[in-house]
Amino acid sequence: MRTTGRPADSVVPDSPAPGTAILPPVRDFRANRLLAGLEPAVQTLLAPELQRVTLRPRQLLGEPGSPIEHVYFPHSGVVCLLAAVREGTVETAAIGPEGCLGFEVALGAQRASARAIVQLPGEASRVPVSFLRETLRSCPPLRERLLHFVRYLLIHSFQSAVCNGLHTVQERSAKWLLMAHDRAGRPDTFQLTQESLAEMLGVHRPSVTVVARTLQNAHLIRYSRGVIAIVDRRGLEQAACQCYGTLRRALEEILPAPG
Repeated sequence: MRTTGRPADSVVPDSPAPGTAILPPVRDFRANRLLAGLEPAVQTLLAPELQRVTLRPRQLLGEPGSPIEHVYFPHSGVVCLLAAVREGTVETAAIGPEGCLGFEVALGAQRASARAIVQLPGEASRVPVSFLRETLRSCPPLRERLLHFVRYLLIHSFQSAVCNGLHTVQERSAKWLLMAHDRAGRPDTFQLTQESLAEMLGVHRPSVTVVARTLQNAHLIRYSRGVIAIVDRRGLEQAACQCYGTLRRALEEILPAPG
């Protein structure tokens, strides 16, 4: 297993509650693919309970075994699921505007299955788990939609296991940057430190430093003081491992974007 060289319990300093900003509610469900694919009647059912919040960098949204209090539907940003041991961490999956955090509720679980940390900041709508759990009992279309996402997340996790074991740090870095770029809405730039990327990939920071320099010298990205700019997206796709394309196709098959 690749490790970051840091104790797992020192990775995330923040707690989920302090500093969370409550924002005016969003009634446009297109910000989240999972919500956007629901029937209007189900959206109307959820709307009064949805609370719009910020997702702060390094914010901890869950630990293995911790009670699930809210289910989050990101509008932007990236929340990473991490497997942690004493020697370090490695990402098993990432969640953005295509899905939700707290998906375990659809399987009847009451506690989180993984460490969840906000890697790229953004916004989300969250709903109290008590309300969602009750609604799932009486609303089969909502349960079905959530289970579709769970299916995609399983594929994501399986692919990550293969990717972590077989592909180079450069291929995996290019894949992660592309997925982050997608979930951030493909802006010109987004914030990501080398230390954070190393944490996600489960490698030491010097390895990421070499990769960032290589990608920059190839004019695929620009990197400066924790800010990434994608310069040549097509070239970055060619530098990435095949897992990026596999996951994109799986998402479109399982949770196609609403027309």
